[in-house]
Amino acid sequence: MGSKNLTRRQLSRLAQKYIAGTATAEEAALLHEWYDTIDPGHTETVLVSTPVSSAEMSEEIFASLQQKIEKEKNKVLILPHRHFHRVYAAAAAILVLIAGAALWYLLSAPVKKESPQFVKEASKEVPAPQAARAVITLASGERLYLDSLSDGPIAVEGSTRVLKKNNGIVYEATPNTDEVQYNVINVPRASRVVNLTLSDGTRVWLNAESSLRYPVAFTGNTRNVEITGEAYFEVSKDPKRQFNVSSRGLTTAVLGTSFNVNTYADEPSMKVTLLEGSVLVNYRNGEKLMLKPGEQARLNSSSSLNLEKDVDTEAVIAWKNEHFMMKGMDMGALARQMARWYNVEIVFGSKIPDREFGGSISRNVSLSTMLKALQESGIDCYIENRKVIIQ
Repeated sequence: MGSKNLTRRQLSRLAQKYIAGTATAEEAALLHEWYDTIDPGHTETVLVSTPVSSAEMSEEIFASLQQKIEKEKNKVLILPHRHFHRVYAAAAAILVLIAGAALWYLLSAPVKKESPQFVKEASKEVPAPQAARAVITLASGERLYLDSLSDGPIAVEGSTRVLKKNNGIVYEATPNTDEVQYNVINVPRASRVVNLTLSDGTRVWLNAESSLRYPVAFTGNTRNVEITGEAYFEVSKDPKRQFNVSSRGLTTAVLGTSFNVNTYADEPSMKVTLLEGSVLVNYRNGEKLMLKPGEQARLNSSSSLNLEKDVDTEAVIAWKNEHFMMKGMDMGALARQMARWYNVEIVFGSKIPDREFGGSISRNVSLSTMLKALQESGIDCYIENRKVIIQ
């Protein structure tokens, strides 16, 4: 249903859910689409411009809706963190508010095909990933392509059934499974986040350009998996069987908890971030760190394991919720995320711009929209074929 077909009753109901924070993403998108078509400065026009129904959106509801939407608009602004002198603080605050409204319009409006300052003539629009494009390699070597499968059973590995459910993969093992067979799931660049439920009930979310190797059924006294790239785990509790996540010499051991592992080879450090419970992080050189919620273990290029406290865990797992969270992010880190998400090459000019960003943007926006947002923050960039040039 498009926003133009909504009755006043439906609008009122959606508005109340949105204000209460219970609206779904689809419902919120419908409200934003409708809001963009009206003149919020003329409430009387707004309240009579939709099909007549027995229930109307009151001025009070509309006022609350307008306040919340306008507040949300300013949240998507990407701003380089700069050190302002006190004399410029007031002027800077005003500019931020003006830029926030303008940038929200750019991010909310449909992307136009012509964007000469961002896209070269020979280029085509690069949309956000539209599907989960994972490939599962079975024990036999057979490959299953997630985006070509329908919901339901897709394979049988020994006594374990493999199913596709709601664009995710679920493994269902029978009791007393003794056989050990391994599957590998690869999530390429330009794929949406893929979720996987292992045979013990552990849930895993995989980011683009990531992989997971795992047994189709866990046997023995431990549960062992291996990853590349980035994954978020919600480990099913089992006091008798430790769950181990290994990657490039780094092992995270848990019994039941929630944590994020980032081991991309092109990142300056590997990171394990704990959200709930406790984990023990081991490196092959013998170093160990026990983490508490909100803490992060970092393994830098010199193979030193360091502890970071009071980590912004919401920013760490923003990818899982389909957002680019810019808080404290520099241009290099953002470029690497964009390259994996849009499957493009990022090329810098003479040097990487010395910027640190704040704010967030949905990962569902097209690449040109993303570049427009960066341009608003003072970054000179454009698309040429599948190459992003940043000056």
